Amino acid sequence: MVQYSAKNSIICKTKDKYEISIFKGELTKSCVAKSIDSLQKTFPDLPAGFYDVFAERIIENDFNDERLAAAIKYVIDNCVYPKPTIAQFISFDKRITLYTYDQILKMINENSKIFDFYKAVRVDKTQQSPIYANINDVAKYSIELWNK
Repeated sequence: MVQYSAKNSIICKTKDKYEISIFKGELTKSCVAKSIDSLQKTFPDLPAGFYDVFAERIIENDFNDERLAAAIKYVIDNCVYPKPTIAQFISFDKRITLYTYDQILKMINENSKIFDFYKAVRVDKTQQSPIYANINDVAKYSIELWNK
C-alpha cells in the first residue's frame, strides 16, 4: 500500500501505525555547512571529530534542509547539558499520524462523527489506495489529497 523510503518521509513504527514527517525536500551541502557553523559558534567546546560524525549521521538518517534547521534550533534552545549529543539532533522530527481505511472504519464505529475530521490523502505517487490524515494536518502541511 504505502512505499517506505526516505524520499517520501513515510515512517512505519509498527505494523499498524503509519507516520509521515512534516519536513520535505533535500539535504544540501550549504545547509549542512551553515548548521555546523551555527553549532561551532553555540557549542565551541565540541571536538573537531564531532562534526564529521554529525554530518555522516544526518545523511545516513535521511535529513533534509528543513528538518536539519529545525533540529539545530531545537537543540540549541533545549540542550540542558554543556554539550549536545548527536542523538539529540537525530531524534528530532515532527510527524503526523496516518490511518488506513480499516483504522478509519474502526474509529467511525466508535464515534460516527470522526470521519468528518479526516481526508483521504496521497503521500506516495505509487500508492494504490488512499490513506487518511486529520484535516488540520492536511491543511497545515499541504498534504496532497487523494484524487484518483
